[in-house]
Amino acid sequence: MRTKGATGRLKALVAWWQQTRIARTLQRYGARYGGLMASGMALTTMLSLTAVLTVAITVFMAVLGGNAQLKASFLNALDTALPGILKTDSKSTGLLDPNSLVQSNASSITGVIALLVAAWSAVTLVGNLAKSIQSMFGLVALPGNAVMRIVRNALGAAAMGICLVASSGLSIVVNIFRDWITRALGISPGVGRIGLIVSGLVISAVADAAMLVLLVRAVAGVRVPRKDLWWGVVLFAIGSGLLRQLGTTAVGAVDDALLASATAIITLILWINLLVRVLLYVCAWMANPPQGVPVNDPEAVHFRERPNFVTMSSPDTLEWPHNAVTGEVQPVAVEKVSQDQDPLPL
Repeated sequence: MRTKGATGRLKALVAWWQQTRIARTLQRYGARYGGLMASGMALTTMLSLTAVLTVAITVFMAVLGGNAQLKASFLNALDTALPGILKTDSKSTGLLDPNSLVQSNASSITGVIALLVAAWSAVTLVGNLAKSIQSMFGLVALPGNAVMRIVRNALGAAAMGICLVASSGLSIVVNIFRDWITRALGISPGVGRIGLIVSGLVISAVADAAMLVLLVRAVAGVRVPRKDLWWGVVLFAIGSGLLRQLGTTAVGAVDDALLASATAIITLILWINLLVRVLLYVCAWMANPPQGVPVNDPEAVHFRERPNFVTMSSPDTLEWPHNAVTGEVQPVAVEKVSQDQDPLPL
């Protein structure tokens, strides 16, 4: 009796857990292959990173690169966003020299082609990220043609760069007016330094929040209820802030130049992977999906038949319930015939 009672309580606990939002979030993340998409995005980002940085730094240098303080702040912001990737005035162990990424011949035909190829890599990267976000919300198709999707992805990539520049500009303003604000308010230098650190964290959190809203709403085209969107903004700001701090700490802890380079590569791959995972987990949380229906009966999805998927090679499979966009077979309830009953005549 005690065993049955314990088993019943365990089943009740499992049933309760499966109904919770956290469990439904994890289920959606796993059902839509979140881990696989995060790993793919990390590899894609690493392959496109030089191209993306070339476009970002070239455009920035052409527009605002004349201001030395703004330039230093922008490069530091990039180094914070991508730990260990750039060499800066305060750190010479980065992997890439920012000056080598500037297209000095951008006005020539070769330079224009190089910038267009790099820009296309950035747009493609943002498009793949948008598809991953849509998958977490269960969106398999959005209206619109390919040209409009490319335009939306390009605008999203540009807006993300503007957010980064704006974040750098706010950091500069805080640094410039720090002493003036400290004197005006009569704050001690120690408290002022703490205030500077806090303000930097707030600026980073605001930039992360703007990035999330931009990616989800504008680029991916997902209309999230405001309450869930606010939850997502808070969770993503906290998660990305912690990852950024951990990544910077890991790279800064290595003094040797050779080891620092290797650590930067490993840390960057891992950091991008984890950041995309955080983003997709947050999207699955905002989706607040219903509990998934387990498929325990092979007959419910025609698993034992040949073929066991929808294909034009077997027209009969086209009559199975399936998703018209992706072709995924939809589970259906199968009524079992009792052994005591004769099967219905054909």
